[in-house]
Amino acid sequence: MIFAEEPLIVRIFLRPPEAEVTTLFLSLLKEMGGIVLMLGVLLWLASRNPVRNVAIVDALIAGLCILALTPLLSLRMTDIHNMYSGYLLWGRSAVRLATAA
Repeated sequence: MIFAEEPLIVRIFLRPPEAEVTTLFLSLLKEMGGIVLMLGVLLWLASRNPVRNVAIVDALIAGLCILALTPLLSLRMTDIHNMYSGYLLWGRSAVRLATAA
């Protein structure tokens, strides 16, 4: 996502309307990609000695729990159920919680 251009992003997101793929969206997507890449490097470095880096591992578990709850909150508060099935969001949340455990 960091180096992807607009046509690839449109293809990955299953061809949304052109008005929804704005410059702001693309820049935020690139920033999020950078943060995810940074988190990956951090976890890779912490996996070398997990006893010494227990705070990082605990933060990952807490982050997965938060990420499991946010789609359910979005399902409740927004009109996302028109785009995604509720079962898909519940399933994704269950997988994240199982990974955190």
